[in-house]
Amino acid sequence: SPAATELESIVMDWLGQVLKLPKDFLFSGSGGGVLLGTSCEAILVTLVAARDQMLSKIGGENIGKLVVYVSDQTHCAVQKAAHVIGIHPKNFRVIGTMKSTSFTLLPESLLSAIHTDVQNGLVPCYLCITVGTTSTTAIDPLEPLCKVAKECGMWVHVDAAYAG
Repeated sequence: SPAATELESIVMDWLGQVLKLPKDFLFSGSGGGVLLGTSCEAILVTLVAARDQMLSKIGGENIGKLVVYVSDQTHCAVQKAAHVIGIHPKNFRVIGTMKSTSFTLLPESLLSAIHTDVQNGLVPCYLCITVGTTSTTAIDPLEPLCKVAKECGMWVHVDAAYAG
């Protein structure tokens, strides 16, 4: 309903202001946001947005080339959502982590997987970085992973539902 939509816009702007986000992130600027019922729903929405953004660049007929990257500590909801939106299971990359690095996703491991995929004609599309994984509370190194993703033109989602 229009009233609920207006209320959602006001609440999202209020939250953005509390978090001191730039005006570009607010409805009163050029941005905005939505309230979602679950983290699984939010992951699904981000994957749809990433897929559609990439397909607008490379053409819808290339959906079979899109690749999603996660660590072996990432919540299983990402794999389920990727399947729901049409990402082929063979294009879902689960990158291993190690105890010696506190189970974090290493930028070098991500780059290696991306380079292999690009050489095979695939298109890196989406990276899920986690802050506080469910199983180990690992915190992936955001800045270096975002740098890799930016260089490769990938969408980044940060799952910050610490330990849950």
